[in-house]
Amino acid sequence: MSAAALALLLAACGGRPPPTAPPPLDEELGEEADGDGLRIAGIALPRLPLEVSATEPPLADGWARAEAALTMPTPRPPEGEAWEVEGWADGELGDWMRRRAEVVGAAQRALEPAREGRPEHSVVASLLLGLAYSRFALDLRGIETPLAFSNDPERAQAFRAAMEQAARPLWLRALDAFGSCAAVAAEAPAHSLARWRERCDAELRAVEPMLPE
Repeated sequence: MSAAALALLLAACGGRPPPTAPPPLDEELGEEADGDGLRIAGIALPRLPLEVSATEPPLADGWARAEAALTMPTPRPPEGEAWEVEGWADGELGDWMRRRAEVVGAAQRALEPAREGRPEHSVVASLLLGLAYSRFALDLRGIETPLAFSNDPERAQAFRAAMEQAARPLWLRALDAFGSCAAVAAEAPAHSLARWRERCDAELRAVEPMLPE
C-alpha cells in the first residue's frame, strides 16, 4: 500500500481500540541458541549445516542484507492531531515502508543463488528470506494506533485494516520462503538439515494464522 493511499484511509476513517498485539513469534517458536549461539539480528537460529558459512559465498551477502532489513527500527506514530498523523503516514511511515521493502528486495536478490543451489545453502537462504518478510509484516502489524484516533473507532479500525492490508503480501512471501525451506530440507538426506526443517515448519505454523480467510 502506498503512503498516499494510507493517508487517504486515515483521513477517511481509522481509530484506537487497543491495537492487536503482534504475536510473540520468537518465544512461541522456542528460539534458543542451538549450541553455537548462532543469531541474526538477535534471532536465534539452528546450528549451520556442515560446510556452510554465514560469512562466505553464497550466503554472506544475502545474510548481511537480511540482517540489515531485520534491524531497521520501526517508526512510531506522533502523539499530536489527526493532521499530524496523516503527514507522518505520508512521510516517515511511507519512507520507512519503501526503504525496508528495498532492503528486503535486495536480500532476496542476493539469496536467490543460494536458494537454487545445494540443499544446505538453500534451506538457510530460504529461512533468512522468510524471516526478512515475516518480521517486516510483524513490525507493520505491531505499529500502535495513533493517539489522535482514541475517540474515533472508525478511524482506529481503518488504520488497523491499512496495516493488515500492507502486511498481507509480506506474509504470503514469508509463507513461500518458509515452505521452500521445509520442502528442500525434507527431501535432503543430510541429518544437519533436520533442525532447519523443524524451524521452517514452526515458522509456517506461526505465519498461517496471520493471513485473512
